[in-house]
Amino acid sequence: MHFESIPGEKGAKLVFGLEWRAYAVKGAAAERRRYAQDLGATHYTEIKAKDETIAGFCTLEAAERKGKLYSAAARIATLDRVRRRPAVLVLIQNDERVHLVLVSRGAVTIDEEVALNALADRRDEIEDQCAKAGLTLSTLGHGPQLHAVDEDFELRELLAARRIGLVKKMPVTVPTAIPLLVIVGAVFFGGKQLVEFLNPPPAPPAPPPTFMQEYQAAVIRTLAAPAQLAKIRLPQLFASFGAQESNVSGWQFEKALCGVAGPCVVTYKRQGGTFKEFDARAPESLRPVVFNSDGWHLTTRGPEVTVPERVALAEAKSWPTQQALIKALQTDPQKLSTKPDTLDSHGYVVDIKPAERLIARQPVAGEIQGPLVQRGSWQIDGYKWQSALLARLPDNMALDTLDIDLKEDGTGVHFTARGKYYVLN
Repeated sequence: MHFESIPGEKGAKLVFGLEWRAYAVKGAAAERRRYAQDLGATHYTEIKAKDETIAGFCTLEAAERKGKLYSAAARIATLDRVRRRPAVLVLIQNDERVHLVLVSRGAVTIDEEVALNALADRRDEIEDQCAKAGLTLSTLGHGPQLHAVDEDFELRELLAARRIGLVKKMPVTVPTAIPLLVIVGAVFFGGKQLVEFLNPPPAPPAPPPTFMQEYQAAVIRTLAAPAQLAKIRLPQLFASFGAQESNVSGWQFEKALCGVAGPCVVTYKRQGGTFKEFDARAPESLRPVVFNSDGWHLTTRGPEVTVPERVALAEAKSWPTQQALIKALQTDPQKLSTKPDTLDSHGYVVDIKPAERLIARQPVAGEIQGPLVQRGSWQIDGYKWQSALLARLPDNMALDTLDIDLKEDGTGVHFTARGKYYVLN
């Protein structure tokens, strides 16, 4: 672990290098205690996500417990420009060492320190990990020897949320010796009848959940997450971008990243303008504006579209099968397709991954009752003129992310949409 003093707060320090875990909000105290025992932790900090708690654990010696301690990773995870992206890697150089924090879907997954000369290999591992998970990775950096970062990271961002990430001591559980002494005394003075009264035979253990019980719980968890209909949200996002100017005060639209919720993040490239001119003329709808240190790029707040229409279990009987889904998406501009699961023509590509069960457990004969919901991932690449095809997507397809970029080869505005689809087996 590494400690850094916080300016202006006597005795307070930022801590890097906690061990992070996630668990459900319900029963958090028991889960926290279990992880602390497994890790041998004496202290912890927690941040709240939508449906779970993200907790960091550490073991502190007596000399390290003086003053207040705050987790740097927790403060990074709660920053707006980190929370609204699928995956963010933050690098902070400290002489020949680099603090490294990875936040995936709002949860801290890596909080460690690496040597500067080992950073490149570690970054390659993280980029491969995010690519396999289908997460678009953004890299923020602070340090003179950090290269190939998407945006600068300012240390003052760690000081903004002063109450976030407080490291607290694990609560002491009530000793079991006290209630045991009371019971022993009652048995001793009460005689045989009291013994029988206070010590009834233990209740039989609860039977393990059946396959269908686990499956139904998995369906509730899966469809409780944001699952906005792709055919509704995608056209609205394109309409919102179409209503915005692509050139603002000498800066040209370059790309945009849109997540499951919250505003999109738009990047502009310098085309003769200055930071000062953009800042003076940018409307409130584009703020906050972040100017990159390379002098050629800046990022702004983009459109925010939230639709009430979601993938609904009540409509499951009308969902197409995986093969019917492929057939429905093979529209007229795709007649040159040669592969059944990669539909490619004129730059419009639909990639449908095989659907999988929501739980890994294998059912035994007779356990399955009726058809089961399965989930797969999809990706559609195309150009803006082909975006009208997206309004034809069926009701079992939900949107996760949308990336839009202006191609430098003159072919126009390109998009990549990703999400999940649901079918009945």
